[in-house]
Amino acid sequence: MNPKDGRPTIRSTIRSAHRHPIGALRLTVAGIILLLAASLVAAQSVEKPAAPSASAPAAAQSADEAYSKGLDFEKKQNYAEAMRWYHVAAEQGNAFAQMRIGDLYGDGHGVPQNYGEALRWFRLAAAQGNSQAQNNVGMFYVQGWGVAQDYGQALSWFRKAADQGNAVAQRNIGLIYFQGWGVAADRAEAIRWWRKAAANGDDQSKDVLKQLGDN
Repeated sequence: MNPKDGRPTIRSTIRSAHRHPIGALRLTVAGIILLLAASLVAAQSVEKPAAPSASAPAAAQSADEAYSKGLDFEKKQNYAEAMRWYHVAAEQGNAFAQMRIGDLYGDGHGVPQNYGEALRWFRLAAAQGNSQAQNNVGMFYVQGWGVAQDYGQALSWFRKAADQGNAVAQRNIGLIYFQGWGVAADRAEAIRWWRKAAANGDDQSKDVLKQLGDN
């Protein structure tokens, strides 16, 4: 929960969705929202570069070094320092740092929670072709976080990520078709996308297909 107002954070919603898998035969709108929320992955799967000396000035840090320092401070829950180092990296065009800044604004860690600002940073990373950021932008359109709810825009962003093989985006496209959000409900099309996601290792899509007897 967010200690400031008692609302669940993005990451707590993610954890809740993973703790309580939802069978496709019992998918409600609330359940779909929880499953979609799992799209907002808290960390990137990237190799962490060697950390520079703590005494080195920010201007001398490479983007990778600054990003690495940001990760170190975030693990220690020193969000203010994490944000400072992520900005050093983000200003040099590091898409992963832009993603982390978006996450911090989305969860209100070290800064006031601000979905509009989170979306702005996700867009910067998405513009560089980062598939996770593209998926996150789509998620914000689904939820109406920091932007007017727009399923058409959500689907467009999910497709950008899915075209790069992003399994979570492929799962989300399946959910959109299953629910008929902004499109005609199409179970066959939903299953087609869940099969793609499952083939890319997405466990939740595998569970859904199993519940549907389509595995």
